Amino acid sequence: MTIHELCQDIETRRKDALQRRISAYPRTQPIASDLGACEREYVLAMTKWQERPLPDVGLKARFERGSLIENAVLQELMALGIQVRQERAPFEIKDKTGRVVLRGKVDGFVQDGKQSYPLEIKSMDPNVFNGITTAEDFGKWPWAEKYPRQLQSYLYANNEEQGFFLLDDCKGNWKLLPITLDYAAMEVILKRCESAVAHREAGTLPDYHADASVCRRCWAFGRVCDPPAEYQGLLLAEDPDFEAMLNRRGELQGPAKEYESLDKAMKEKVKGKDGLVVGDWLIQGNEQTRNYKAQEAKTISFWQSKITRIEK
Repeated sequence: MTIHELCQDIETRRKDALQRRISAYPRTQPIASDLGACEREYVLAMTKWQERPLPDVGLKARFERGSLIENAVLQELMALGIQVRQERAPFEIKDKTGRVVLRGKVDGFVQDGKQSYPLEIKSMDPNVFNGITTAEDFGKWPWAEKYPRQLQSYLYANNEEQGFFLLDDCKGNWKLLPITLDYAAMEVILKRCESAVAHREAGTLPDYHADASVCRRCWAFGRVCDPPAEYQGLLLAEDPDFEAMLNRRGELQGPAKEYESLDKAMKEKVKGKDGLVVGDWLIQGNEQTRNYKAQEAKTISFWQSKITRIEK
């Protein structure tokens, strides 16, 4: 085997291994790590879970990399002398009838004397990491706005008043964000979960979400849910890294080198796609041709893309 064949063999083996680990699992209650903004989606995630698109190999690799970073963070915390207990501790929240309406797993509890603090570790693109200084900042990214609900449910389920996020930028930099239990927010979360479970049991669905921008980002849109929406016929791409690049591109102005580099990378990534929605960004493209008659007549075809922020 030549060195080139060896490299190809390693790449193929990794891709095949990742592919084998991609699977879907049924659920009978909402999951704390997936508490989005739409109650209807909660129900569909339980009743139509087989229709939810599976991650591709690239996204699966990022998920597994996130798990590796989580393990490394926990090990480093303990090496620093921080007491971490009950890693990935499962929990259930029940309604007044004893019916389970929410499940989840806490990454761990940091023990400080008699006080215990639930911990949620999140690894993310450096552009996203740099844009977050408070828990409210998660709302800047549609795929991350659910994170505070996740940690709120950890606090409520474990009778703890405070906990914290530990963010890692995939380069080894950390950022810690303390969170206090918000009873009003938890009341909304629990009512939504209780209603979703009731709809699942009754075989019914709640109304569509009032915000069309929530619909067009949803995995169920156009598959098992067809709300009146402005952007019919577009593909939905669940790609946090790509969305972070688009957001950073939007922040940059003029001919800055970083802007030009991102712009080139974006347009290469969407080449051949007529319409694509990534978070708050609408990307439209079409094939163009130009005729040149200077010396030798010839026609050149190229793909032209237009990237605009979607108005909410």
